[in-house]
Amino acid sequence: MKIAFLMVVLALTACAEGRWVHPTKTSVEETREDWDTCKAEVLSGKEHGKSSLAGGINLSGCMQSKGYRYEVPPPPNSSVDIPTNH
Repeated sequence: MKIAFLMVVLALTACAEGRWVHPTKTSVEETREDWDTCKAEVLSGKEHGKSSLAGGINLSGCMQSKGYRYEVPPPPNSSVDIPTNH
């Protein structure tokens, strides 16, 4: 049951438009390696400071423990005020 839930969370996460960013790691390969490491750790049952066994929460906690933050860009034509130099 946990594995099935984790697979659903992974599939939904893969469809998200955001991305994991790290202050010192800029290559896609480094991020992919850390992501794969986190997936393996979560699938093996390792938790990352979370009381829940929900895979998505643990994946997020794992990536955050490696110094990443998840960024979601604002949608195009959003009503977000963008400063201009007029």
